[in-house]
Amino acid sequence: MAIANRYNLVMSAPISTKVFTLALVTNLLGMSIYYDPTFAQVGEYCQFEREAIATKENLRNAVFQDTSKSRNLEATKEYQAIIKEHSQSLNTCRQKSWLKTQGIWLRLYPCDLLSGKLDEVMDRIVNKGYNQVFIEVLSDGKILLPLSENATAWNSLVLSEKYKNADLLKLAIAKGQERGIKVHAWIFTLNVGTGYGRGIDRNGLSKSTVARQNAIARNANGDSTISIVENLGKNSAGEVPTKDQLFVDPYNYQAQSDLYLAVNEVVKRKPDGVAFDYVRYKRGAGAASVVSNVRYLWIYGASSLQAFRDRAENFQGREIINRFLKQGYVTPNDLKFVKKLYPQETEPLWQGRQPSDQSGQKEPAIAYWQKELWQLAVGHAFIGVTYYLDTVSKPVFQQKIPASIAFFSDGNQPVGEGFDSRMQPWHLFTSSYEWQPMAYAVCGRSDCIVNQVLRAANYAPSGTKIAPILVGQWNEPFTNRPSLEVQMQAIRSAVPAITSISHFAFGWQTQEIEFSRSRQICKL
Repeated sequence: MAIANRYNLVMSAPISTKVFTLALVTNLLGMSIYYDPTFAQVGEYCQFEREAIATKENLRNAVFQDTSKSRNLEATKEYQAIIKEHSQSLNTCRQKSWLKTQGIWLRLYPCDLLSGKLDEVMDRIVNKGYNQVFIEVLSDGKILLPLSENATAWNSLVLSEKYKNADLLKLAIAKGQERGIKVHAWIFTLNVGTGYGRGIDRNGLSKSTVARQNAIARNANGDSTISIVENLGKNSAGEVPTKDQLFVDPYNYQAQSDLYLAVNEVVKRKPDGVAFDYVRYKRGAGAASVVSNVRYLWIYGASSLQAFRDRAENFQGREIINRFLKQGYVTPNDLKFVKKLYPQETEPLWQGRQPSDQSGQKEPAIAYWQKELWQLAVGHAFIGVTYYLDTVSKPVFQQKIPASIAFFSDGNQPVGEGFDSRMQPWHLFTSSYEWQPMAYAVCGRSDCIVNQVLRAANYAPSGTKIAPILVGQWNEPFTNRPSLEVQMQAIRSAVPAITSISHFAFGWQTQEIEFSRSRQICKL
């Protein structure tokens, strides 16, 4: 009987579907275990029942642990059949559900190369009704590319010579797609990790070049994003500063070309999509989570400084910009000096400024110029991020692969007299990308979470796909947030057009914590 005819689906609320388990499972001892066909009820979130999960798990164990060739071949056939059945069941359920796409964010480990381990990871993802997974490809200064093929600025995640040809990303994509999961590559952008440029490349040359050192983002004191944020306490979101985050200067050509190459290698593996994360600057800790002086912006790398100065449209403008960058402010005397230095020019000009009518003023309105220069600095920081993103994402669009951006909906706004130090200009992102607002607000209810989603939806250009990212647990509150079900239903009520939501992260879910730890600590 064709698999398509084996389902009698009646989709309502709750949505249900019938999944026939396989009649025969071969166990490790060579004994045949017979199962009567059972019905695996798939609810509104398309999660499978325990019986169907157990049947699939037993078959998987038989395939990857049984040493008997004849029994293994039989179990393999049965296992592949149930994978296909569950894939079709999940797809049918999602088609009938308001939530067409339910995603999960996943970190892989070297031990996932062990026989059957990736199969187990993907089976668990399907069991919970997920039909999309975001696989962390570039983070913590490491990249998910084979050691033998890695020509990027990052070391491979798997460094074992025994597995130097193992392509964990390509394998994960295949395992996910086999189960009906859309597999997206999840890439850190401006946060390249402290491993950036460390080690030796395939030609035996050091990756730590002068050009890469110059690619690191810096403030006016020459600090990088790993040298001043420690011991400053938590930021406004309660986050503790980390030592493994290193951000680059988005105007720097070396930084752009390094990530471009990495993205190009990733798209060769043909993922179903590419998600860009950390499309922003680092958020400082303590008081530094808000920035109100240009000297504390991460725009003092050589390339960024040059681009800033080049925004001047006359000599007065260039000189006053230089003084603003050096001092963090300008004074009436600065304005008088540049006027005397370049008397042929009426006033300082730069991109975006129109000449002002200052006739009748005896003294320059210094507050006006301070505001103008600060807005120029914020705009310069914003434009750098968007330009960098558009540059490194080119291989994705060239291959017509969907691209998305994860962002904080409150990361682009003024805070008091200053600005959120993340300087995340998501309001400038185009509808070419799917928008993924990280709705991580904490208030004990869904209200604040929904408000973050609404803020993104209100700014989004017409036609923009919006797919919020949530944190939480199934069936229970977590860290002063409602359960995932409650959060999702609240979003559905507030923004009915949203049909795609993802959860962060697989390793954080209560049922997967122990499993994820075992994958992390084992040795190849």
